[in-house]
Amino acid sequence: MSAWQRRLGTRLLLGGVLACAALPATAATLPGAPLVHVAVTVPPQAWLVRRLAGDRAEVEVMLPPGVSEHTYEPTPQQVARLSAARLVVEVGHPALLFERRLLDAMRSERRMGTLVVDMSRHAPPESDPHLWVSPAAMRGAAVDVASALAKLDPAAAALYARRLPGVLAAIDDTARDVRAQLCAARGRRLYVYHPAWAHLLHDCGITQVAIEAEGKEPSARQLVALVEAARRDRARMLFVQRGFSARPAEQIAQEIGARVVAVDPLAEDWPTNLRAVARLFREALDG
Repeated sequence: MSAWQRRLGTRLLLGGVLACAALPATAATLPGAPLVHVAVTVPPQAWLVRRLAGDRAEVEVMLPPGVSEHTYEPTPQQVARLSAARLVVEVGHPALLFERRLLDAMRSERRMGTLVVDMSRHAPPESDPHLWVSPAAMRGAAVDVASALAKLDPAAAALYARRLPGVLAAIDDTARDVRAQLCAARGRRLYVYHPAWAHLLHDCGITQVAIEAEGKEPSARQLVALVEAARRDRARMLFVQRGFSARPAEQIAQEIGARVVAVDPLAEDWPTNLRAVARLFREALDG
């Protein structure tokens, strides 16, 4: 464990936690301890919270499965559930309008004592709102979430401090494996239907070329230009978001002689998913 990780663990133990330091370390040996209700925007953030908190947290994902993060409209029932959360982990990008509506509704309830972790504090400036595919953003969020959990659940602060280095190591290992796959294709262009991967590709100098822009299909003139560019780049695959209609992408892929491949930026198992996506991207960029 590095010196800064030891210092972080020490800080998490302070603030009224020292008196509880002799308590056993696992959640199971802390009978009757209340669960921390945590609301997260997208499933990969749920992976992060569950790795840190285990069964000491009840995690609710704001975005239901199978819906677009750009068009989803929160329900009154969801707003009511969110208002009970003691910790909210937000993406923090202005393009995610449903997240902003939910948080504004929560604040209108004048809910006191809710902590908010803003993932955008740790992400490089990009127009792409899918910040959670950035290892740097996930790493920063992990530190912030561990600190917030310790404040809300001081009896288990030592547990969160011990788990944090393992979570950071999992993020760092994933980032290293992704770079090993992608950075060999530096300077290449990757064709996607929906632009969800800029934060993953940026560090390796790979350009994401999106067919769709701001949720809108391209005009006829834009489509012709994209098809011509994809032919020049010898694009072999066109990536679409899993769970959504691939028909428009299939028509474009047929024009350029590519195949459509589904990938999921919203899969909860963040390390496994990013490794799998990186391997597919490398396959598309090779040659």
